[in-house]
Amino acid sequence: MMDPVGPLPASVYWRRRAAAVGAALLALFVLLWLTTWLLLPSGSDAPTDPTANVEPDPTPRAAAPVSPTPGVPPTPLPAPAPSGAPPGPAVGASTGPAAPNAGPVDETVRPDDTPRPSVEVPPAAPSPPTGPVPCADDMIELRAETGQPAYPAGARPELRLVVTNVSGQPCVRDLDGAEQEIAVWSGDGADRLWSSNDCVNPASEDLRTLVPGQPVAFAVTWSGLGSEPGCRAERDRVPAGGYRVLARLGDVVSDPAPLLLS
Repeated sequence: MMDPVGPLPASVYWRRRAAAVGAALLALFVLLWLTTWLLLPSGSDAPTDPTANVEPDPTPRAAAPVSPTPGVPPTPLPAPAPSGAPPGPAVGASTGPAAPNAGPVDETVRPDDTPRPSVEVPPAAPSPPTGPVPCADDMIELRAETGQPAYPAGARPELRLVVTNVSGQPCVRDLDGAEQEIAVWSGDGADRLWSSNDCVNPASEDLRTLVPGQPVAFAVTWSGLGSEPGCRAERDRVPAGGYRVLARLGDVVSDPAPLLLS
């Protein structure tokens, strides 16, 4: 196999073998090149960066807040308001006027510090060395008042008791709540419809020195309901009409003051 046999010289056979081997190698190289070219995709010379062909996300994203100071967490973004939702009322904003005369009424007689003009009295007499004398009934004047002459039906009238020392010297009087009374009577004065002492009758000592000519007043907010002593019966609203308001302090009773409920 290694030594050529034939009529020609051995060198001829060796050249033929070399040419055949070279042709076979050339054919094999061409075959490998063709195979590689066919298998590789077109445009393989594009950049090989795996992120180069990634399409951007079309959904917009909010940028993350950046902390200006290293080590300090960023302030969170506020939550967006719901779309289409009406804004709520501001803190402290009024939601509308309160219903008139709403809620229960305290019919307790209370001091009324409304400024009042002085009343003309006789010339002042000096007090005895032992101090002011007790106020006798003829030394005081009692007056009934209404907050206004007329009130609409269903309103809560303000009624007042005003006591004034009309003597010429200071005197002392116990203005105990149990001694006071403000009452509403029928227009003809025949029927008592309500009294401040029927449902509330606080007894409290209130010893005062009454200065001559200086009124001292007490007020009550009447619910507009009738009452009976002890407040045991059901209370009904007093109908519209004309009424009388009287005040009492001990045995002293005022003249009636008119009150109109319309």
